[in-house]
Amino acid sequence: MAHTKLLYEIVYDTIKAKIISGAYKNGELLPSEREIGEEHAVDRSTVRKALQMLVDDRLVVKLAGIGTKVCRDSECHDSKETPVESRLRSGMHGTIGFFLPPSVHRTDRISQPFYSSLFYHTERECRTNGYACFYSTLDENDNFSQVLQRQHFDGIIFVSNTAEKFIQMAIDTKIPCVLVNEYNPKLPSYLPDNTNGMILMCDYLIGLGHTTFALITGINSYLSTRERFVGCMYTFSKHHIEAPYIASCDWEPDTACRITKELLTAADPLPTAIIGFNDNIAIGCLRAASELGLRVPQDISIVGFDDIEQSRYAIPALTTVHSNIRELALASVQGLFLQIQHPGALTSLRSYVPSSLMIRESAAAPPSKANPGAYTSTKG
Repeated sequence: MAHTKLLYEIVYDTIKAKIISGAYKNGELLPSEREIGEEHAVDRSTVRKALQMLVDDRLVVKLAGIGTKVCRDSECHDSKETPVESRLRSGMHGTIGFFLPPSVHRTDRISQPFYSSLFYHTERECRTNGYACFYSTLDENDNFSQVLQRQHFDGIIFVSNTAEKFIQMAIDTKIPCVLVNEYNPKLPSYLPDNTNGMILMCDYLIGLGHTTFALITGINSYLSTRERFVGCMYTFSKHHIEAPYIASCDWEPDTACRITKELLTAADPLPTAIIGFNDNIAIGCLRAASELGLRVPQDISIVGFDDIEQSRYAIPALTTVHSNIRELALASVQGLFLQIQHPGALTSLRSYVPSSLMIRESAAAPPSKANPGAYTSTKG
């Protein structure tokens, strides 16, 4: 079984090796947190966790307003603090783990904007409550039991389609845990309202006059894909809309771009609206339309889901469903803290965070039937 090394451990091991080898000399300042984060492609919370471990090992000291200095001499350190004492002095009461599935293209860090935003708000809320929070990807073949043996967790936040065996390991070791963006009857689960959010979007597009749709869905094993699909099909049935074109991808914009180009090239008639099952997909669809010479929204409307920060800077700005990632993070962290403070207070819970429509520039009424040349151009 694969050995899982957490991201902060990799950063810690690298810096420690440089200190011991003399690459970082005694009394020398380490690179800034930003520079370390860029070098290792990790966020600052991961860097801070690694640096705190080096402080606990009495290899460095943190100097307020200056930085982190290599200090292997005993006189550099104020006292014989234990790691627990050091953690308490820093204001941190415990550690929360944030585990998410690996990206299709990158297994070592967060690449999906939805996850990045979710972790940002989660880490911020944990820190406000005196808990350090760090993330790691968790692959099906990872040795999670070894992770739990090496690191004490006061609580765990699992994200999306985490393997059942990992959830059961946490439950068996009596670690309070919650699940975000997925449902499991064994622990509190917090989700965006995928179905109603997609109903809102489809009702809006149909209200604009669209009747021919294409759905670019995500990975079928994800609950968010299935719930969003239900929302679409329910609305189409309610309005007697014909079955849409359907293609699935891996949530990534490059894959979505390729699949959308293939769909549009083969479709007859062409859809007047494309629904991407997240904003990342929709951004890939925008690129596909541009490469085929289709104007958005004059020739074809394209919409997404989640309302990630990049969606408002797309050209045109993306009409999407706001899944309220911040509230999703706050609800899950509060539920986890309730578990920590009152074990057994929550067991099976499915909590939905309301979604809303964000109307921007990428959707409009379909092109007039009186203009049959609306889709001609470089599509071939």
